[in-house]
Amino acid sequence: MDLLLYNPRSARSRHRVPMSLLALGSALEGRFDYRILDGNFLSDPVRQVPEIVASEQPSAVGITVMPGPQLHEAIPLTRALRQTFPNLRVVWGGYFPSNHPDVVLRSGLVDFVLRGPSEVSFLELMDSFRRDGDGRDIPGLSCMDGDRPVHNPARQPMTHPDALPPWPYPRIGDMSKYLGRSYLGERTTSMHTSYGCPFQCSFCAVVPIYEGGWLGRSARLVADDVEHVVRNFGVDAIQFCDNNFFTSFKRVYEFSGEVLRRGLRVSWWGEGRPDTLLNYPDEVLSTMRRAGCRMVFMGAESGSTERLRQMNKGGTQTGETVLHLAERFRQHDILPEFSFVLGGPAEGVGAEIDREVRFIREVKRRNPDSEIILYVYAPVPTPGSDLFDAASQEGFAYPERLEDWLRPEWRGLDLRRDPRTPWLKPRHISKIADFESVLNAVYPTVSDLRLRPYQRRLLKALGRWRYAAEVYGLPYEIRLFHRLFRYRQPEEEGF
Repeated sequence: MDLLLYNPRSARSRHRVPMSLLALGSALEGRFDYRILDGNFLSDPVRQVPEIVASEQPSAVGITVMPGPQLHEAIPLTRALRQTFPNLRVVWGGYFPSNHPDVVLRSGLVDFVLRGPSEVSFLELMDSFRRDGDGRDIPGLSCMDGDRPVHNPARQPMTHPDALPPWPYPRIGDMSKYLGRSYLGERTTSMHTSYGCPFQCSFCAVVPIYEGGWLGRSARLVADDVEHVVRNFGVDAIQFCDNNFFTSFKRVYEFSGEVLRRGLRVSWWGEGRPDTLLNYPDEVLSTMRRAGCRMVFMGAESGSTERLRQMNKGGTQTGETVLHLAERFRQHDILPEFSFVLGGPAEGVGAEIDREVRFIREVKRRNPDSEIILYVYAPVPTPGSDLFDAASQEGFAYPERLEDWLRPEWRGLDLRRDPRTPWLKPRHISKIADFESVLNAVYPTVSDLRLRPYQRRLLKALGRWRYAAEVYGLPYEIRLFHRLFRYRQPEEEGF
């Protein structure tokens, strides 16, 4: 076998198709003998993957690595591969190595990092291996030159998604193991239809990779991909995991028209920006809804114009944008899902959190059905941005050793729950968590399908007096309920 592509475990349940590896496979198909292996279905990957490598003897292993659970499995697994097969070529790709290539390469565990979208670059790297080359001239590739990392410039222009073949779904076996019940439908899958985002928010891991670039697969081809999974796998719901699915309202409008013209009965969700979507004509929003759009995730981030400027949010977004959009989506029967980033570097962090809490309450007043997703700010390596520079000046620094990312404090940063940044004190983390618990009691997420009507009523009763009196501290009774009934946090487990 030429290549083993490995997807480390990313969740305890509700597993997504390994989209990044299917994308690589679309370029490799017919050119190389490869296998996609999904760690979500292995019991002991650190033992099992080396056994598979010993049996099938690939010349290279490619591992996709997101921050969080995937990183925490990828490090010990790669260490085991290096110790057992010292001559095996190991390639990492994905968001973590794209943002932290130096620490990955200096570990001595990884030979090559491919930054950003790598379908064509990975194909070129495999061609180089076949010719006994070293692949060092490939765009987007990073590797060691002696004792220093070197980083080739990104591929310019980016490969257009329309130039890539459809995903080779047979490579992942039985699709039913990836189709789960969700708020959107009974057989939900994930799909990716574009690269990048035209904005450069300084808290976003996409920015250092794409630097404001965006390319989208054409509406007709997206509809082809959707029709394929609907007709062949019985999919009735899709989560579009694009960084900014709604960048082009023309593309979204044409895609929605294709769904309606083809008679595809499918619900869908995507990510976008409030200021972009506020400018969508009513005709586009109504067509989206008729074509199955039920929910849109948007980065509200903050109600403060000054904070949005510090975040380099760009565009025309303000707090009023979010409030107007909440009302407008209610008129079109589309559920807005607003994320907020709390706890960034500020002179008065506690007062800043209080202001954001008041703004979130106003969003819920304007549209009680709005879903609210709360994150704690975790620095992203965007040197030159006000936000990252402020974090650095406060004493924040990333680990210098790859193994240090396994330490508990860095796991907290990955999950954006408790990043241990110098300016955030335990009382600030508690303030955010307490408010979130009360908010989720008064407004239980629609994504938790296990909550029965009586449980929702009980949860609302527990939180109603606290929310009305703005008493959020120490909500032990609510947390006990969450623990007993295993309340699902949408920011941790999706919808």
